[in-house]
Amino acid sequence: MVEIADIKDRDSLEAWLEEQPREVAIWIASRAAARVLPVWWDAVLTEVRANDFDLGILPILRRLLISSLAAVNLNEGIRVAADSMVSLSGGRLVAVVSNVLASSRAAHAAASVVTSRPAAAVAAIAVDESSRAVSDADFGALWAPVRTDAEQAAGGDIPDVLALWTDGRGPLEEKWRAIVWQMTNSEGADGWQFWIEWYDALLDGRPMLGDAALSWEMLEEIALIDTATWDAGPEVVNPVIREIWEGYQEGVSTSGSVSGPEPVSEDAKSAMKQRVAVNRDALAVATAGLLEDIGAFKDRVRGMNHLEPELREQVLAFVDEFTGKLSALLEGLPGPGESVNDDQAGRLVLWLRDFRGFLGHKLSHYGSAENMAEAAVPTGIILGATGIGSMLGMPLAGSVVGGLIANQMKPGQAARELMKPSANEADTK
Repeated sequence: MVEIADIKDRDSLEAWLEEQPREVAIWIASRAAARVLPVWWDAVLTEVRANDFDLGILPILRRLLISSLAAVNLNEGIRVAADSMVSLSGGRLVAVVSNVLASSRAAHAAASVVTSRPAAAVAAIAVDESSRAVSDADFGALWAPVRTDAEQAAGGDIPDVLALWTDGRGPLEEKWRAIVWQMTNSEGADGWQFWIEWYDALLDGRPMLGDAALSWEMLEEIALIDTATWDAGPEVVNPVIREIWEGYQEGVSTSGSVSGPEPVSEDAKSAMKQRVAVNRDALAVATAGLLEDIGAFKDRVRGMNHLEPELREQVLAFVDEFTGKLSALLEGLPGPGESVNDDQAGRLVLWLRDFRGFLGHKLSHYGSAENMAEAAVPTGIILGATGIGSMLGMPLAGSVVGGLIANQMKPGQAARELMKPSANEADTK
């Protein structure tokens, strides 16, 4: 088996990736292609006429956006979007210099990893093309951050955020600054501010909205804008993107919650009524039992006097938030033998949306032994929480549960996998 320290070229990376989950290959390929985005963008601005720009950068940006989302949440929508991306020729631009073509090929390969087989081979091609996109003097510059990525994501426990380069902003920082200056001072600059902020956040390793889960939600909504709108060019799609971005920015309060939740459909209410009618007693028992388990975990954390005080307070705050959400569920359930009315069903649908986001972001973090050591949330609590969600309509991946019970999957990654949406979730909206 290839060790991470030995990853230095396409063959060694492919051999290592063959032992990893698909999402690791997608993530590494996407990040490698993103590192050399300035090569393509700069060439579009300097080598192609202004009226060619509409077709030059947007497809590359969408490829990178889709591949980055696929690494953390490969649902059906993202899979279809990746499949729909046609191969780019780049027109006259590809003949300018080979490293520009390599940058384009890297983005294409990164998107292709989402549905291609074998994923390891295509991901290795993406990284190899990315290494060719930097100048000859920096040919090896890309492999150090690739090894860092491998260390962080080994086994499938992919970080929410991580800076693209291991040393500052990498060898293309000056090129990127020139692109930002040109775009900021160009006609229609407002339409490109989202993309500048998006790439700056990638470079810095931070969520765009300050909250990783909310940022991923926003980026997925943008990536899944209908293809016809994307194909109409930046004058059409960029204002749509900006509206989504500004909506999320305005909806984020100081507590990190979103105001003005999406209305609950009648189908979602009807489905919730059926689920509660069948599972009401089991939900009450499971929630009460889980509250007891969380209380015991809280007592144990309180007794860990060797923990850093700040870390202990963070875990205890998470436990209190968790307890509050479960208590709210118990209060929202109908009494024994009672049916669920429309108002109750609507509130339960909204509760499930919130609970799922809470688990997908926070449980995946606090359930990771790498993040929390012995203060990590126990596996039993993870299973209990996702079981409650399942009774209310959240899909539950049996293979993930089995891997978690058998200690074949890290709890943090299992929590993330269990929270992924499926193609059959229309009745939860």
